[in-house]
Amino acid sequence: GGATTLLEPRSPDAMRAPLGDLADRECTRRGLGGETSARRRHRSAIERRLARLLPTLATWIETHRPGLVLLHEQRSAEHALVHWAARELGCPVLWTGDGLLPHTLQADERGLDGDAAASQRRPGDYRVVDGDPALLQACLSNVLARTIPAALTRREVVVPSMWARLGCVWAATAARGAGGARSALFGWRRALPPRANAHRAPLQLPRAPFVTVLLQDEGQARVTMDAVAPPTAGELIRASIAAAARLDAQLHVVVVLPRRALRRREFVGLCATGQLHFVHADAAPEAAALAVATITINHPLASLALLAGTPVLHVGRALYGLRGVTTHVATAELAEALPEALAEDHTALRQRFLTWLFGYGHLWCSATHPDHNGLAGFVQAIEARLAQRHPGGSLPRYRRGPAWPLAAEPHGS
Repeated sequence: GGATTLLEPRSPDAMRAPLGDLADRECTRRGLGGETSARRRHRSAIERRLARLLPTLATWIETHRPGLVLLHEQRSAEHALVHWAARELGCPVLWTGDGLLPHTLQADERGLDGDAAASQRRPGDYRVVDGDPALLQACLSNVLARTIPAALTRREVVVPSMWARLGCVWAATAARGAGGARSALFGWRRALPPRANAHRAPLQLPRAPFVTVLLQDEGQARVTMDAVAPPTAGELIRASIAAAARLDAQLHVVVVLPRRALRRREFVGLCATGQLHFVHADAAPEAAALAVATITINHPLASLALLAGTPVLHVGRALYGLRGVTTHVATAELAEALPEALAEDHTALRQRFLTWLFGYGHLWCSATHPDHNGLAGFVQAIEARLAQRHPGGSLPRYRRGPAWPLAAEPHGS
């Protein structure tokens, strides 16, 4: 029901925008690696499309002068172009997207995950932060308990008629190809409330000490954009097995599978044994929290290992990556880095960093089950970044952290 403006492409004009860099990033996001003919072809097409969109976008921003440009979740070339144009024309930008913990949102002025300002900071930047162990314990308990926020009532979804959807197919196909056609026909389903997924009990974890390997879907932007030549699942598993064996020959390795199925060739020479265990993705919280160490590319739930005091080794850029808190290492160097990571323990730095990350770098607002407190925090994040604020109004009250167990009152109160 809100007002929507469709920005139509015009005659191409690159202005001063780094369209080549944006097109390169988009190719990387799509998994088009190397200097191949397919990458060059896609790069040229993306650069032409951005050059046609930029004049209309710049004109719209100059005319309307938005107080804030909000970009959510996607890290596409179009989103990056909007970010560049808004900053060039003096408009503040706020990026939001799925947080590291369930039912949270990242909030950053520069981007998401590896692009976020937090990923560029140094340990000394957190000296002014007071660690909050109660907040961190609540975050850990909340995820392990699989708590779902008490969501506000949703409006009923109005399903567009088939004739209306068919009328949009041609324009959507011309603009975005087959994906646009699918969105025109079935995109309305994204407005439906998420289905309640029955929680699958995690598989039995080994009683003996183990190292956890958190695998990810290959097509995730976190993997394609934030890791240079990311290892395949098989490469990461084999390197982790070698690292664990070098540390202790009796150390078990638990591999948490991704949501999507892996290719059969990833498991050539690998099979579940007495010391190698494969578990479902639902077991990731327990596997990360109970491990001796957690190894991953940049799986978001590796942050749960940090909350539990478990060392984390990651081969790609990550929002939780900070020297002294985690170990950023190449896949081939895992065996040498694992003992060093276990020997280091910067508890105070880890608490300060995680307190800032989950208290200020995240909003406790669920993208699928938003509650009153979460929406109040979302409004606060927007109000704090508006170019012009309206005087006289008071910000809605927002409490940082999960609704449970921080909201629980002590007995006798």
